[in-house]
Amino acid sequence: MKINSIFRTLQGGLLVAIGLLLTTVCPVQASYESTVLNDHPLAYYALDLTIDNNGTATDLSGNGNNSSYYVLSSTAGPTAYIPNAAYFGGSGAQSFVDLSSGANAGILNFGGLITMEAWVQSTNSTQGPADILGKGYDSSLNDNELVLRANNASGDYDYYGGTFNTTNNGASASGSQQTTNWTYLVSTYDGTNWNLYVNAQLVGQGADTVGAINFSDPWAIGTGSADGFSRFFQGTICQVAMYTNALTPAQVLNHYYEAELNAPPATSAPIIVTQPQSQSVFLGGTVTFSVGAVSALPTTNQWYANSVAIAGQTGSTLTIMNVGSATASTNYSVVVGSANGKTSSTAANVTLLATGNQLKWNSAGGNGVWDSGISANWLNLNTSAQTVFNTNDQVLFDDTVGVSNSVTVNGSVSPSLMTVNSSTNNFSFNSGTGSPVITGVGTLLKEGSSVLSIFTPQSFSGLVKISGGTIYAGNNCFNLVSSISITNNSTLDFGGGQLTGNKPITVSGTGVTNQGALFNSYPYATPGNVMNVTLAGNTTFGGSARWDYDGGTLSGPYKVTVNWTTTNAAYGQANNYGEWNTVAIAPNVGDIEVATGKLGIKNMGSTFGNPAANVLVDPGTELDFWTSDSGYARNFHVLSGGQMQILAGIANFGGNVMLESNANFNTFGASAGSANYGLTGSITLNGIAHILVGETNLIFSNPIGGPGGFVWDAYNHNIVLQAANTYSGPTVIGGALTLVLSGNGSISHSSLIWLGGATIDVSGRPDNTLALASGQTIAGIGTISGQLIVPSGATISPAGTNITLGLTEGSSITGTITAGNNITLSGSTVMKLNGSGVSDEIVSSTKIAYGGTLTLANVSGASLAAGNSFQLFSAPSMIGAFSSISPATPGPGLAWDTSQLNSFGTLNVIAGASQPVVNSVRILSGNLVFSGSGGTPNANYAVLTATNVTTAFTNWVSLVTNSFDGTGAFSVTNAITSGTPQRYYRLKLVP
Repeated sequence: MKINSIFRTLQGGLLVAIGLLLTTVCPVQASYESTVLNDHPLAYYALDLTIDNNGTATDLSGNGNNSSYYVLSSTAGPTAYIPNAAYFGGSGAQSFVDLSSGANAGILNFGGLITMEAWVQSTNSTQGPADILGKGYDSSLNDNELVLRANNASGDYDYYGGTFNTTNNGASASGSQQTTNWTYLVSTYDGTNWNLYVNAQLVGQGADTVGAINFSDPWAIGTGSADGFSRFFQGTICQVAMYTNALTPAQVLNHYYEAELNAPPATSAPIIVTQPQSQSVFLGGTVTFSVGAVSALPTTNQWYANSVAIAGQTGSTLTIMNVGSATASTNYSVVVGSANGKTSSTAANVTLLATGNQLKWNSAGGNGVWDSGISANWLNLNTSAQTVFNTNDQVLFDDTVGVSNSVTVNGSVSPSLMTVNSSTNNFSFNSGTGSPVITGVGTLLKEGSSVLSIFTPQSFSGLVKISGGTIYAGNNCFNLVSSISITNNSTLDFGGGQLTGNKPITVSGTGVTNQGALFNSYPYATPGNVMNVTLAGNTTFGGSARWDYDGGTLSGPYKVTVNWTTTNAAYGQANNYGEWNTVAIAPNVGDIEVATGKLGIKNMGSTFGNPAANVLVDPGTELDFWTSDSGYARNFHVLSGGQMQILAGIANFGGNVMLESNANFNTFGASAGSANYGLTGSITLNGIAHILVGETNLIFSNPIGGPGGFVWDAYNHNIVLQAANTYSGPTVIGGALTLVLSGNGSISHSSLIWLGGATIDVSGRPDNTLALASGQTIAGIGTISGQLIVPSGATISPAGTNITLGLTEGSSITGTITAGNNITLSGSTVMKLNGSGVSDEIVSSTKIAYGGTLTLANVSGASLAAGNSFQLFSAPSMIGAFSSISPATPGPGLAWDTSQLNSFGTLNVIAGASQPVVNSVRILSGNLVFSGSGGTPNANYAVLTATNVTTAFTNWVSLVTNSFDGTGAFSVTNAITSGTPQRYYRLKLVP
């Protein structure tokens, strides 16, 4: 013992030499211990009382926090390589280790990333809350608690790791089932999720943004502290470690292998952590064997019957239906293999149980009680005699007239088969006296259109087959059954109860009156069902009250329809809402349709099924993503009036999203200023969709396509487009929002770009330019952070009103479009004038180049007048000229003064010049000569002619160009052409 003590204390080079010396003494402890120490725990207690026998638990981490323990006794450890452990006697003995008694206890107060690790063996598989390693439940500190424990939540005896407080309830991960076997437990917070590992398998996960909360209460092993001090654990604990980082799955697996095999997983065969279990069943029943294994490499399974391989049975389960005598004489086992080798399971077998008499419920005139050997409320179908029920009898409830529909169960009854085949009689099983319960391994068969209601917890573990009507299964009454099948459009109503332990369910159909094959009607509880659901046909999940799919698997090549039928809310539950959390959807599952109500999704990014299948969000329904896990590679089709929301900081949402007109796509819910949301799938706009973005940026890395567009309004943060988008509908951006075009990001196909007080930031593009394409219009009020080019065929039109999808995004008679760099105008520039000095304006911080056409719209309601002046443009430099201005004049007797456009960006209204007048027309030497006065001195004019006065002005032919003389006089001579009976002339002023 002295040698071991020295070995644990020395560090550095001496450790290696002494370790070699001791390998023949205690090779295993050193191996597991060194594996843990290599991962740098903050505190580490082996709890080996053959060494720590003086009331002090040694901290092996090197941080010197040796701590006092109380009322512990030495016992055997979990494996040959961890041979010793400490027994904790529970609340009566008040056994615990006080980690606040160590010399360096202050280092244990930390927050954020954490790992809590221990090997435990409970002597009571239904205890809880029983803390294995924890601190708090402190009413003086917001009820703060941080713990790894054996838990009891609503009768679900599992393991739990995480935090709690009364402000936000904290976050945690829980799962598996308590057993009296040695169990390796690890709880981590990795910066995104709480993770719970049981025997190196991830069994629970919960999203969180905080992790371990840092508060001043002391840590303890075997109980909590403050108000949680009474939460004593009863059983054996050893190898307790705490880390300020999250152990990775590979590290967790490595620790488990070193404890079990004294070898690393990378070079070892799989370890079977869940062995097939022997079962008892009645003739014709069904049994399912299962295996669970951990491995560093991919595994394969092969099931055997009496050591002979069963063809095609290579899954983690083996199901045998219609059990007969041959089955009962067979041993079943499985070999789990990897590239490193194979591991054989223990053998399991089937015991056939003898069935009793065939009885029918015949309580007419009786007391309505179902008990064993007392009440003669049954008819023996073979003898037609009234009789009592005895263990293993087969019982039938049918539409016999006059029987009691309310069946009171007194004591324990154990039938081999329960058949409820009725359409008129709606039976209910109720609790009576003497610990009433239906027990045994018999099958429950529900036929006919009636409702069977079970209100008391039951302990029978056979099959449940529902092929007609409804079973209302309240109070967790099916928690122990081996499997459930639902066919023929029948319904399982959870009745507020929950299923645990990956309950196998085979299901198909829409349920009774299309309400759902899986359904919940009880509004005062939210069952969280952990199920392995196999779809045998298209299936509807429904409810008039919330229920959650809280883990397990979903498989089968069929469609799932979610149908929350009413708005029944109670005790703060959301209307028409349910969640799927940590459900692994198999690749063969077909479409998922949210037909009514709201569906929430958590912790399923990489397990969301076939990327080619669709998730349909129907009108008036909602699909919500609540956790930060990335992935979701699947097709999402949001129909008109449907809503899809990402409510957590998903860094990489890989789904392909199609939005119909008036579909809603919202992203918000992360902490302000947090990381970006990335949409890495394809986006298709089939109509004009409504988008909200809040609390973080929304980044589209792939092109957005389709004939539609979007309205983005009412929230903060940016949309970032990184690809050359091809959608052709409008881009409508609400006030104070910024659309970022980075890299190759462009919106050159969008018919209308409307700025409702918004910004388009192109500073991240290589050319720092928003270049419109021919046919595009940019309008509204806003800013371009970069250069703006309006080419021929494109239009810029500041201000105005835009109402799309019934949403008003910008409403102003006049306004300004500003660019942080050059503006090039080569297309159509449309500006509104609203009284002298009031107009639209185009502003550049550097330069504006005029070109194309300038169209002016007087919206004031009053005629323009000489002296009106409009600031249309503003920039340090303004060059070029418009090819034309429309209308050509502000009004009769008025003219546009463009002389200040290049210097000040101002357009003025002035009095028009006098018009030329023809004073004389004569024929001289075969020529027509006309002359006159009133022209602009020295200005240019052209003479146009046509033979038909109705010819369009643009088709008149120019004869000659000349200039007025210094007094404004002019004279034109033109030869008279014979054979031309008439000719008309016009005088046109030439700029």
